[in-house]
Amino acid sequence: MITLDYKNKESLAGGIAHCWHSWNSQRVPVMDLWAEIDSYLQATDTSSLEGGEHFDHKTHIPILGELHEDLIAIVYSTLFPHDDWLGWKGFEINAITKQIRNTMLSYIKQVHALNGFSKEMRQLVDDLIRYGNCFNMVHYIDKSVKDGDVFSSNYSGPANRRISPFDIVFNPTASSFVETPKIIRSLVSLGEFHDLYKTADTETELSKEDYKAILEKRNGNTLDYSEQFKENQYIPSGFGSIQEYYNSGSVEILWFYGDIFDDTTSELHRNRCVAIVDRMYVFMDKEELNPKIFKGSWSPRPDNLWSQGPLDKVVGINYMINHRENGKNDAIDKFIYPDRAYVGDVEEIFDEVTGHTKYILPEGGSVQDIRPDSTVLTFDNQIMMHRDLARQSARLPQQLMGFKVAGEQTATEYQGLIDGAFRGFINKTTQFEEDVLEPSVAAELQVALDNFTSVIKILEEDEQGVLLTQQVTEDDLKSNGKLIPMGSKRFSRQLQQLQGLNQLANTNLGTIIGEHLDTFQLAKVVEELYGFDKFNFIKKFRAIDEQVEREKKSMLAEQEIVGEASQPTLLEEEMAQMEDPFGGMSEEPV
Repeated sequence: MITLDYKNKESLAGGIAHCWHSWNSQRVPVMDLWAEIDSYLQATDTSSLEGGEHFDHKTHIPILGELHEDLIAIVYSTLFPHDDWLGWKGFEINAITKQIRNTMLSYIKQVHALNGFSKEMRQLVDDLIRYGNCFNMVHYIDKSVKDGDVFSSNYSGPANRRISPFDIVFNPTASSFVETPKIIRSLVSLGEFHDLYKTADTETELSKEDYKAILEKRNGNTLDYSEQFKENQYIPSGFGSIQEYYNSGSVEILWFYGDIFDDTTSELHRNRCVAIVDRMYVFMDKEELNPKIFKGSWSPRPDNLWSQGPLDKVVGINYMINHRENGKNDAIDKFIYPDRAYVGDVEEIFDEVTGHTKYILPEGGSVQDIRPDSTVLTFDNQIMMHRDLARQSARLPQQLMGFKVAGEQTATEYQGLIDGAFRGFINKTTQFEEDVLEPSVAAELQVALDNFTSVIKILEEDEQGVLLTQQVTEDDLKSNGKLIPMGSKRFSRQLQQLQGLNQLANTNLGTIIGEHLDTFQLAKVVEELYGFDKFNFIKKFRAIDEQVEREKKSMLAEQEIVGEASQPTLLEEEMAQMEDPFGGMSEEPV
């Protein structure tokens, strides 16, 4: 909740703009750390990094880049291990039927295939790894194009929109992200702003005079000194001056979501959506009961909604590794081209014929090389130690790269280490599923229901893999149930079960309980755990059936061969015809 004069539109716009500036200023140290992480991820040498000017060599070891890529790959594959990462849970008899489950799952799969879901999720996972915070907003889009009375088949429905952590602010000391007011910043072109103004004609609070004033400021009109001084305190991010912002052709909109307390009338205005243009004009003011904005966190901080990322702890280690590497290289250069100390009046003569340098020394004079301490050559060991430390700090032990640690001999021990290594990721991905994925999918269904106009046709795959046309009605979307992400939970369970199978196969436990095993059910477990259930190639005693079928076909083939061998060949028939031209008939006429 924020407190300001709600009835006065100019005061309302200025108060929301000041609130953005205040909350944004409080997180400057966090954004500086994000900028440093970005610089390490994009750097090709140390010339653009802090401390890189101290050495002649500029080698950059991309530790943060390696961890960033590995973390994204592992987290994403844990969240979405396969296409069936969603499950349906019904809360009443009509919602737990197989038909409803298949219909809802097929519908959401088609929606995700059309609305760019995978792309947005990859960006969210990247934000989660890079900054420790990610934000997603579910909204309705309509890309259909009307040509007369005919609509094109472009997608219309719910969609996800990733919000950059740099473009959203809120009260970091609030009890939860759901409860805190939020301000989202967006930059749109003049054309997009014009379309937004036209489509929001019935909801906009912006008068035609203010709309013209916004456009006139972007027509090259110079601001007077008083206006420049007044507005310089609200220069949008990314622009050097207010005039530069106006000349860019962009329009900044601040979207406020939350409660507003009017301190002049003592009224509480709940669940408001207020849009501010140029930090001066109220563009829109409407009720928004559920803004459908969700936040994902990596390592939450106590009493602070801005979370810590996995790379935050590794920036200093990457700096140290670069420092050691370039210090070692500079020292090696000193071994190759050492500094020299001259004692006395030494004359140095270079012989161009032999390429040697001669030194003419006075009595008591000398020339000595000044070489660095040879212990600098052991920096390689320290660099490797710090590389391992960086991976462990980001919860990425060596085992995840496919290497076995010295001393491990059995597959069971190795599998146990893999399970332990993945345990941290499963915890993080489960948290992401609960905070972002599950509410986002539920919001997609709600948006589809709120904007439902006619029966939706989808393609559903039956048990034989044949695609059939299925209709989704409004009653289907109202089914009392929810879609639940199962990626990390199923992944965790599979790890435990695979470890149990390995122990069963590599220990005496399998021998002890062997007489009680149902081998067919065990085969079905293997089929499911390894993801082969889609192919349906494990059937009870199928190998015996195939063997019987093979033997039958072999016997039939042998019989055909014997039959063909007993028949006379074409040559034999011709020879028989020549010996008996009448084919065994009497030569005497009848």
